[in-house]
Amino acid sequence: MRARLTAGGGFALLGEVLLTGVVVALLALPVLTLPAALAAGIGHLRRYVADEGSPHAATWRDARAPAAGGVMVALLALVGSTAATLAIGLADADPTPAGAVMGLVGRLAIGIVATGVVMAAGAWTRDGGWRSAVRGLRGQLDADPAAALHVFVAVALTAVLTWQFPLLLVPSLGVVAFAVVAVQHRARRRLP
Repeated sequence: MRARLTAGGGFALLGEVLLTGVVVALLALPVLTLPAALAAGIGHLRRYVADEGSPHAATWRDARAPAAGGVMVALLALVGSTAATLAIGLADADPTPAGAVMGLVGRLAIGIVATGVVMAAGAWTRDGGWRSAVRGLRGQLDADPAAALHVFVAVALTAVLTWQFPLLLVPSLGVVAFAVVAVQHRARRRLP
């Protein structure tokens, strides 16, 4: 990563992250392809940071491979998010402190589901597929809880920015993809 941050490389990296957000947003337009789009964007940024060369044409090709299983991941995430949204709706109707707690738990559940999808997209590989990526979430959390917290914060900031100005979702998707690449890079650097 250090090579990309020298002599103006930081600005180029920022541009690549923002452009990746545009690509991920375009690939995720049908919503059910969001996990596959994130996996492709994360893979692109991982190769870009490693200075392996990653044209966006390769990212388009990379989005097709995780698409089939990614739809199932998206459906499961939508079911979990819908249940949490219903809980939030019920909580908003309850003026007691228990309602406020239930609303907070519902919002936290949505954030956890979104973080799980993003982290699974970061763990997706052609060999392991989505099943391996989702099963590996517990191992990722056990190995580096701080990484999950960093990704959760990136997801939460994306939600806040999108709530304030919906068009910020596009560059924020690139930032979330880069957050996954950054925490993975940090974890690899800490290994002996």
